[in-house]
Amino acid sequence: MPNPYEVLGVKFDDGDETIRQAYLGAVRRFPPERCPRDFQRVRDAYERIKDEESRLALLLFEPAQGETIDDLLAEEKCRTSQKRIGLSSLLSLLNETR
Repeated sequence: MPNPYEVLGVKFDDGDETIRQAYLGAVRRFPPERCPRDFQRVRDAYERIKDEESRLALLLFEPAQGETIDDLLAEEKCRTSQKRIGLSSLLSLLNETR
């Protein structure tokens, strides 16, 4: 599955509004009537990273290339933009924000 950030041309730390604007621009470039495959790819990418909750799920549950979920859980690590942090640390951070 293609990297949704690359498909939309956004960075990992861009906010909801930036991602939304990139999505709308891509939809204008690839209208569903003329480019159904490209439109579907753009729409799928946007659905995967459209809000903070979706981006967190992508971060936690989609393995990096060559890794499996079991590898990540065994190592107690998950992906971030620049470094790897312990899964337990990330989960405790999430609990604090609720």
